[in-house]
This record gives sequence, C-alpha cells and structure tokens, in this order.
Amino acid sequence: MIHEPVLIAGAPRSGTSLVQKILRNHPAFWSMPSESEIIWDEFCHPKLRGWDSEYMDETLATAAIRQAILDRFEGLVWPAQAFGPMERTNLIWGFRRIAPLRKLMRLAYEYLGPQLRKLLAGTDTKRIVEKTVSNSLRFGFVNEIFPDARIIYPVRDGRNSINSLMQGWRDPTRFFSYDLPVPLDIAGYAHTRWNFVLPPGWRNYTHRPLEEVCAFQWNACNEAMLAETAKPKYTGRVMLLHLEELRDHPQRKIAELAEFTSLPYDDYFRAVADELPIVNSPDNDTSTDKWQGPNRAAIERVVPMIAPTMERLGYQV
Repeated sequence: MIHEPVLIAGAPRSGTSLVQKILRNHPAFWSMPSESEIIWDEFCHPKLRGWDSEYMDETLATAAIRQAILDRFEGLVWPAQAFGPMERTNLIWGFRRIAPLRKLMRLAYEYLGPQLRKLLAGTDTKRIVEKTVSNSLRFGFVNEIFPDARIIYPVRDGRNSINSLMQGWRDPTRFFSYDLPVPLDIAGYAHTRWNFVLPPGWRNYTHRPLEEVCAFQWNACNEAMLAETAKPKYTGRVMLLHLEELRDHPQRKIAELAEFTSLPYDDYFRAVADELPIVNSPDNDTSTDKWQGPNRAAIERVVPMIAPTMERLGYQV
C-alpha cells in the first residue's frame, strides 16, 4: 500500500530531476527509474482527448481510474537500493538516449519490473517519490490519485529554464514527447516532434520561434501549478523550492526537504548536501547568468512574456 507519497512537479528544466534524485535514493523511498509516463500515458495521453493538451482536472479522476493508477504504481516502483548501481552504470539514461533501445527498455521494465521489485524487497507499504513534469499541467487530477501527498514544487529563474529548454529542444536524441497531428514549423528547430510538455493552446505555437514556444511552456506549467496549489486543500502540503537557493545553500535547503518529508536529517542527507547529485541534462550549470550565452538575444525578446510569472515566483527581471 502506498502511503505518504512525495510528488515533485514543476516546469521542465527547473530542478525537478535534481530533487527527484536527492530523494529517491534515500532508503525510506520507492520510485520509478525516471519519470512515470509508462503509467500516466495509459490514462492521460493527450491523444485520448483529441490532442487538446495534457491538462486534466479532478473531474476526470474516477474511482476506477484512481485504483488502476495506484495498482500500476504498486507493481512498478522499486526501492531506493535498486537505483544506485543502475545510475553508476548509466544504464537508465544511456538507453533512454537511443529511441529503439528506449522502447525495448520500457517493455522489459513493464514485464520484469514487478518480478524484480518483489525480489528486492517484500514490504507491503511504500513511500513513493514521483516526478513527471507533465503533471504540473494536470495536478488537480494527480491530487485526486494521491490526496495525502506532500508536494515539492521546484522553480527556477525563467530565463535559465528557457535557455535549457531551447537546448533540450535542439538535442537530436532526447526530450521528444509527441508526434503531433499537425506539422511543426518552429524557427530555430530542425526536427518534427514536439518536445517536453503540451499545454492548452499549443496549436498557436506550432509556427512560432523556438524561444516563444519555450516561454509558453514555462509560463503554462508555472501558472497551472500556482493556480492549483493556491486552493485551500493544499494548505501545508506544498514546498516551493527555488533551485538557486538549493545550489547556494544546500545544507539548509536539504534540511528543509528532510523536515518537509518527515524524515530525519541523517547521514544520507548530509552527504547529499555536501555534494549535490549531477543530473543528466543538456548542461549541469545552474549559475544565475547561464542564459546570457548564445541564446541571450532570443531570451531577452521573450522576457515580457514571462515577467509577470517570474515576479509571482519571487524573481526580479
């Protein structure tokens, strides 16, 4: 039985993977090897709703769907001790970068995961850590699945997130999410598949410059999270975590993470605070001026698009 889950949700390229990696290797937790699309896509894929978007609200979370999703997590999550050896061999990310092998890995995990998981640990109760960035657009739905969850909402200066999003879009082997039913003609982008999240209104951006697409995605995810988590039912359940503060004050912020998740600030967390994990990404540089590189002019053009949301998140433009 899943109890006291920790959900990590926010805009892509904002620190969600770093927080997931910090928590999921703690012996208190179980998780998936990466994001949980293998489960969510079965019920939440936008093609199921005419390619409208990834947005879903609580009205779509029927009792049957909720139980089916919980059963899937029960069968597919692994304990923390499973991930250290895999990460050291780069097994997960190495396979994910090669499309045919990625599909093969997903099938193997679907088939072998429950059997291997039973061998690793036999407990009937599990605290899971879950991170899927698309959940930022459907958190009302997700909360109905896990109404007792603690929620960690990582945020990052929008200019740096957009810089990293642009690099991710241009990567020829990673971050592809959808073959859309309409063609793309995005200036600054040479591929045919949509990357990262699919917010409502995405059709208005299939012919826009890449920096505008990325600003649109960043805005949509953060505005959706801010609106949803402002509701009274989330009171005391949400931790807003600025990536810059985690980088500059790791001991203090890791201690706050431990307290928020009702865990002691133990030797595991102390070691993590001394050396934050390296996250597989287009760049591992989280410096505040990272955006002032090759993409600077493009990002400056979209600052007016993101300025109101940045200010709501505590950033000065």
